[in-house]
Amino acid sequence: MKKYFLVSILLLLGTLLGTATAQTITGKVTDPSDQPIDGATVVLQTIDSVFVEATITNTDGTFLLNHQPTRYRLLFQHLLYETLEKEGSEKEAGTFVLQPKDYALQEVVVEGERPLVTVEGSRLSYDMPQLISQRLVTNAYEALKQLPGVIEQNDVLTLAGAGSVSLLLNGRPSSMTYEQLITLLKGMPASRVEKAEVMYSAPPQYHVRGAAINLVLKGYKPGEGGLQGEIRGEYKQQKEAGGNGGVTLAYTSPKVDLDFMYNLQSSYTRGYIDFLAHHTVKGQVYDVNQVTEHTGRSLSHTLRAGGTYKFDADNSLELSYTTQFSPNSQHHSHSSGSISESFNDSRTHHQMHNAALNYTSGFGFRAGADFTNFTSTDTQDFFDRSPEEVETRFISRSDQHIDRWKIYADQSHSLSHDWTLNYGTSFSYVHNRNIQDYDLPEMQDNNLYNRIREYTYNVYAGFDKPFNSQWTLSASATLEYYQMQDYRKWAVYPTLQLNYMPSASHILQLSFSSDKTYPDYWTLSGATSYLNGYNESVGNPFLRPYTEYDADLTYILKSKYIFQVSYSYIPDYFMQTVYLDSDRLKAIYNWQNWDYSQELDFTAILPFKVGNWWDSRLTLQASLKHDKASAYYDAPFNQQQWVGVSQWTNTFQLCRRPNLRMEVTAFGQTQSIQGSYDIQPVGFVDAALRYTFAKDRAMLQLKGSDIFNTMNPKTRVRNGAQYLDMNTQSYLQNVTLSFSYRFGGYKKKEVKEVDTSRFGN
Repeated sequence: MKKYFLVSILLLLGTLLGTATAQTITGKVTDPSDQPIDGATVVLQTIDSVFVEATITNTDGTFLLNHQPTRYRLLFQHLLYETLEKEGSEKEAGTFVLQPKDYALQEVVVEGERPLVTVEGSRLSYDMPQLISQRLVTNAYEALKQLPGVIEQNDVLTLAGAGSVSLLLNGRPSSMTYEQLITLLKGMPASRVEKAEVMYSAPPQYHVRGAAINLVLKGYKPGEGGLQGEIRGEYKQQKEAGGNGGVTLAYTSPKVDLDFMYNLQSSYTRGYIDFLAHHTVKGQVYDVNQVTEHTGRSLSHTLRAGGTYKFDADNSLELSYTTQFSPNSQHHSHSSGSISESFNDSRTHHQMHNAALNYTSGFGFRAGADFTNFTSTDTQDFFDRSPEEVETRFISRSDQHIDRWKIYADQSHSLSHDWTLNYGTSFSYVHNRNIQDYDLPEMQDNNLYNRIREYTYNVYAGFDKPFNSQWTLSASATLEYYQMQDYRKWAVYPTLQLNYMPSASHILQLSFSSDKTYPDYWTLSGATSYLNGYNESVGNPFLRPYTEYDADLTYILKSKYIFQVSYSYIPDYFMQTVYLDSDRLKAIYNWQNWDYSQELDFTAILPFKVGNWWDSRLTLQASLKHDKASAYYDAPFNQQQWVGVSQWTNTFQLCRRPNLRMEVTAFGQTQSIQGSYDIQPVGFVDAALRYTFAKDRAMLQLKGSDIFNTMNPKTRVRNGAQYLDMNTQSYLQNVTLSFSYRFGGYKKKEVKEVDTSRFGN
């Protein structure tokens, strides 16, 4: 480890020596009465009128351009104001005043709408306050689900055409897991999120690969400084009650930004599986019918505190601390049927601590370090009785301790002829310890104690180049060395992003990326867990990582309609599936590498509005899935299936005084496959009613989830001797009552009724 750590430090210090001129242009746009203009288009050109970049002003009238030619021309356009043209050379462009147009024409109404999405280099950028202003969301996680193409199932977010997606906060890499980030976002109010950047091929400076979503939290803006906050609470009723609540505080100023968040969540879970199988063991067929019901109860605390010190407008230092802990989670399951009757009780304690330090300079350099400590202790009390009255009882204890470090450094240079050079490095180290003990002497062969040390080191280089007003190219390559125990691997991961914009109404994006996914540490420990007298979960220390190759072609019409075709190919893909053991009367949940999984997707995202009372978005996706495993025990599979997915979200303005809105979301999926599984169609309908009052600072919301209790997948396998059905009852149906109140220095600006920066339909 010392060798790789030393190399990383040397590269980090070398990168610190790099200098470059500032590469951004900032300014502000106002009307003649000094009121900020929201949604004005700002076009950056060279002096000889070659297009470089375009952006849109924020609610406070400010704008940011990511390139700075030596001399440049700025064009300012807005439907309600005269076009303005200015030349300059400074990064602080100043304040620009637009003169109103004269619309004193009889019987003429000028209408328009702000673009749903703008393109910023390789990113699709969404103004989150604008996107969720009419949506019924309460936290940052729910705000994420409002992004076009994002679909959530069982707390897992996917991006249409890209599958799984990485999450970032403020563009910083984190050593927290995906699940820990999701928990953090569920406790964070939606009002804290300023912008979301969707990337189908994330640039290497984000230190994630493949598809990613970067959430940018609000910082200081002129006129909106001081102390702000939000208190919130939610009551959730399933079979048993649950809920969450917390407080968020933020202080922003020209020099210092501070934020604090605390959230307490009481969770109740419930599930049911009816497992039926014709199980063949050594030529004899056994009819199995085993029913398992399980419940869980947990109390979780999430706390985050952070601060940013701004040395000047371009140099800042950011420090944050996040902790999550559940002191006494309890889970109980009861299984009965033809094989045995089992009782399984467990108590779990886990806690996570994360600290991150990040520095951003004004000459294109940024660096940081991130550390996460995670511990989990689980005690299991298991009892099983067979039909022959043979009893088995044991107590097991499992412990996991993970320390994960990540350091990174990035440098960006603005070169002549509008070339931008990016390069950097990162290093991560993980130390994982796993322990599992059984008190039953005949089971102590399953006792486990192992350590896993993991090293990942990479360097990358890439460039951005706008060739003219229509074509922009971004490309990079990352060289990575990975070591875990005796496994060592060198790999190269290329990315490519090509943008073609013949006009403001037509945008084409072509992207290619590759990524590698590694098994989780507990799976690699090879531990065995007993779910009941028939089902076991078995790890696999020989599981190989898999590499994913993705290509996406995206077409954006009028900055809001999105059409996409994408293809992914994943050799050595793995996921957990169930196998009926041919030597024992046991159903084994296990992880195995397949030959490959591949998928071809066609996606359309269609928003539309009817007046000011109906705001809707329809997402349609057709996928051709193909899963193949020629060496899966004695049960190889090769399945191919077309799958259709649709989601329709509708928001209705019932009345303005009082401010009352209703939202209805419907989701449906046709029959699908997953390895050897055939998954029957599923769907759900959610509905919510929101009342906003106290000058839009207070919110009261009633929501019903999975109203018709239809999100209950039925799975079957008909693969030679593998013959089984799993009928699952997820119990996602619930009702929640939420309340929130915002307070502090934020003052909502008065804006004109027509809020637009581009022409309408």
